[in-house]
Amino acid sequence: MIQQHYIVANAKNVMKIVEKQKIPAPQLVISSPPYFDLLDYNNNKDQIGYGQKSYSEYLDTVCKVFQDCYDISAPNATFWLIVDTFKKNKEVKLFPFDIVNKLKANTNPTWSLRDIIIWDKGKNLPWNHKGNFKNQHEYILFFTKSDNFKFNVDRVREILDLKKWWKTYPERYNPDGKAPSNVWNFTTPIRGWGDSKQNHLCPFPFPLVEKIISLCSDENDWIFDPFAGSGSVLAMANEMQRNSVGLDVNKFYKKRFEDEVLVGVKRYWEKRVKELEETKLLFANFKETNNKLRKLKVASNICEHLNKLNKHLFVYYTKDKSKNNIEVVILQNGKMPLVDLKNKELLDLIKQSKINPKVIIQKDSEFTRKTNGVTAYKYKFDKFFSYTSPCKMQNVLENSTRFDYMYSDIAIKITTH
Repeated sequence: MIQQHYIVANAKNVMKIVEKQKIPAPQLVISSPPYFDLLDYNNNKDQIGYGQKSYSEYLDTVCKVFQDCYDISAPNATFWLIVDTFKKNKEVKLFPFDIVNKLKANTNPTWSLRDIIIWDKGKNLPWNHKGNFKNQHEYILFFTKSDNFKFNVDRVREILDLKKWWKTYPERYNPDGKAPSNVWNFTTPIRGWGDSKQNHLCPFPFPLVEKIISLCSDENDWIFDPFAGSGSVLAMANEMQRNSVGLDVNKFYKKRFEDEVLVGVKRYWEKRVKELEETKLLFANFKETNNKLRKLKVASNICEHLNKLNKHLFVYYTKDKSKNNIEVVILQNGKMPLVDLKNKELLDLIKQSKINPKVIIQKDSEFTRKTNGVTAYKYKFDKFFSYTSPCKMQNVLENSTRFDYMYSDIAIKITTH
């Protein structure tokens, strides 16, 4: 049974709480700390950030929490820290990088910074001060505990924002979709999670949390957030069948979490599950299409190369074979064609496309007999991504334009970007 614990407690006591509650070692830590001297959490005298004497003291406290998270986590754990710079006394504090440097200065083994993601929030705080720009992004610091960490990139691949030339260069695109970049676009919730007002200064969008959870955890894993706040991490973990524990000093946040966030995440996830099912079909279709495009591009390049090599026109027919294999049939046309594929550019394309071509030479009569009644698709050599029309192969040799096209049993017609 999946467990979820929102504990009203101070993150300064991570070690004691984990021991007392007998919390298993988490495989994933996601959090964002309260900012120095910016927000008063219900006048809690022992809170982190607000009311602390100095930025240095605050930084020490925050890093002690994150070091505790390192010590309690599983060997394959990752740590995702959502954090930003801020201004104090008209000066920018490089908070994300101060955290990294402070942790590295620790004499004990600690988190290793693997990457930095820019979170483009789409919306921003009002701009009304000289020397300020609208703040539209935050940093997501991605740490690991060891080299043996969970990272399921295939779960978060994308196909909806492919560039317009993907059909022309299919060999450059992973058939499973595009790997995520280090710029993420997620809009910050404006009205909270249900129909209420936003009740937390920095709520995490559910899609952002979902992406991290998908990347670095599996079902039944444990996820920990030492600064639970709105509880988005816990709520999303529960819907995705992960166990979760979160701490926060503000008991009112827990109440809002129970009344609003849990309701909002259920609405989100019900819709999201349907989207994920539809996405599976899109990915399956893209993978099949990408494979066919690779085969047709290799075939068209072979045909054009052989035409230049022979200085004589032939009819070519490409047959789709199993997996990544194709046959390129050359009709003899009364002459024996020269077949030499030792062209660097062509070989590079074949290698990058991961397609295995086999060139076969046949007599016209033999080919016509074997393909009697077979429907083929006509492609211009430079437009292998969209056939012009279907035709019957036994009629091809009688057509005056037969040398202007490549023929294939693969049907692809992509007319949009």
